[in-house]
Amino acid sequence: MSCMSLAKELKELEAQGIDLLEILGKDRHLDSPEALQKIISALSCSDDNLYVELLFQLTWRRFPLEEAVRIWAAITEHKKELEKTLEREVGFRVAALDYLFSVEKILQGARLVARAEFESILTFVNIDEVTGVHSRRYFNERLGEELGRARRYSHPLSMLIIDLDNFKQVNDRCGHVEGDSVLRKVGRMLMDTTRQADVVCRFGGDEFAVLLPETGSEDAGRTAERIRLAAADISIPGEDESGNVTLSIGCAAFPESCDEAEEMLALADQMCLDVKRAGKNGVRIAPA
Repeated sequence: MSCMSLAKELKELEAQGIDLLEILGKDRHLDSPEALQKIISALSCSDDNLYVELLFQLTWRRFPLEEAVRIWAAITEHKKELEKTLEREVGFRVAALDYLFSVEKILQGARLVARAEFESILTFVNIDEVTGVHSRRYFNERLGEELGRARRYSHPLSMLIIDLDNFKQVNDRCGHVEGDSVLRKVGRMLMDTTRQADVVCRFGGDEFAVLLPETGSEDAGRTAERIRLAAADISIPGEDESGNVTLSIGCAAFPESCDEAEEMLALADQMCLDVKRAGKNGVRIAPA
């Protein structure tokens, strides 16, 4: 069963004061076993896959399923041994660090980083340094999360692939410094013309992507057209008004035109390519 949306769900639980790593690691307990089972049952993965994700949250390494289950059990036993030896309670995170660093030696050169600083580092990693929008890595993670959520709650989800028309000519004529300036303006425009819940990223080169949760193809098409029109206000260095930015935009929607993340991405990209082949500066929505 897929765990693509689990990281976001675990964060949401933490915001509610429920740290599953502490609970399943026996550091603290809920009021009843039924309460714990209710939480786990609501997650978008199986019990075993939950250990894969929790170990990933703890170590930033994604172990195979059987290996994750084995390691979790070994850390649990190691925690008991440490508590017996030290004659005091030992947190699961402390036991995990000691086991993975000293016993199995999976982690080498480990450093302790407070959660706030770690989240700050992740934020930096997840932002494209040129445009200020999210990176493709972050987008790929969120695509899995949002698709899992959309499938679980039977909600729509749409994606836009946005390509700047003739951008290579801008770089060739004006240089990459000016080209980066245009990309920054486009990134800012995309942030201004989408919702806070939407995910805007630089997909690569002169391509951007926008993830639109809770949005069907019709509304996504309206958003794409609003973006296309807004791009006309972004000037290209050394050009008159006729040389302003134009965009080719492709759109795909779950569940109307696709079922999987890879299919959604490929379909939106194909729609964008179709616009470019048809003359550029337009929007095309994948048929249902």
